Amino acid sequence: MNAAFIQCGDVDRVERELARLVVEKGRRLVTPRQRKTDHRDPMQIGKGDEVCRWGIAGFRGAPGWTAIRTAPFELLMQESSPLLARLAERVGAPAFQYNIHDSSSGLLMESDASGRVELSGYVSHEPREYWNGDPPMDRVEPRFRIIAPSDVAAWAEASRPKARVKVMDSSKENLQTEDPELARWLRDIGAEVDPTEGRLGHYAVWTFHPAHVIRKFAEAGDTGLFLDPDWCVEPAFKTVFGGPNAEHCDNLFMVQTLIPHAPLPVDGFVLYAESKE
Repeated sequence: MNAAFIQCGDVDRVERELARLVVEKGRRLVTPRQRKTDHRDPMQIGKGDEVCRWGIAGFRGAPGWTAIRTAPFELLMQESSPLLARLAERVGAPAFQYNIHDSSSGLLMESDASGRVELSGYVSHEPREYWNGDPPMDRVEPRFRIIAPSDVAAWAEASRPKARVKVMDSSKENLQTEDPELARWLRDIGAEVDPTEGRLGHYAVWTFHPAHVIRKFAEAGDTGLFLDPDWCVEPAFKTVFGGPNAEHCDNLFMVQTLIPHAPLPVDGFVLYAESKE
């Protein structure tokens, strides 16, 4: 997952400000034809101004939120004055992007309404990226420092009570996790255990509402918990912040829609911006 969200329910306003920002960066807005692509397309693997054409889409997320998808996927996060921060300042609302890298690490960039940026987490294959050095020890775990998610988490819990994410953990024969901190947290949130026997012996699967994951990201300090990015964290962010359009918040949207310039599968906007050179 590499999705951005801004705490503004006015999708048209988000579109206007993004269009102004890319034009101010010296790009021109274009309407390209649909095309065939391959896995080495620059819009997928390139960075920033190395890429001739940018793609940006936006659509309604949870109440009061707009989801933003880009190609390249880190477009909003790059440079010393990232587009994410400039957009947040223009709209006057906090925004964030959360990236999951190689199913093993996460990077969270947040901006408040004044354009101040907070960074936490890291990129597993390039830990110094975005940090200009090793990430500080108190920033290794992604944690919300600007975004206050309690209201959107409560909405998700009330509107989608049956939504579930999973934690799978190796265990002993009594099917109790070997991680006492994880076990304590799972008990506290009322997670339900589903014992299953796998090829490598016993393991246990806990299921619980994704709102608990988002609240955990707002807790101060190092929690010491590892929550599986694929089974737990990614679907939690998509469900809670993506709301009725959660299915469009995964990376297939970039591959299937933005890069081939396909029609949007959801009500919203799409901008393509080309370098003038």
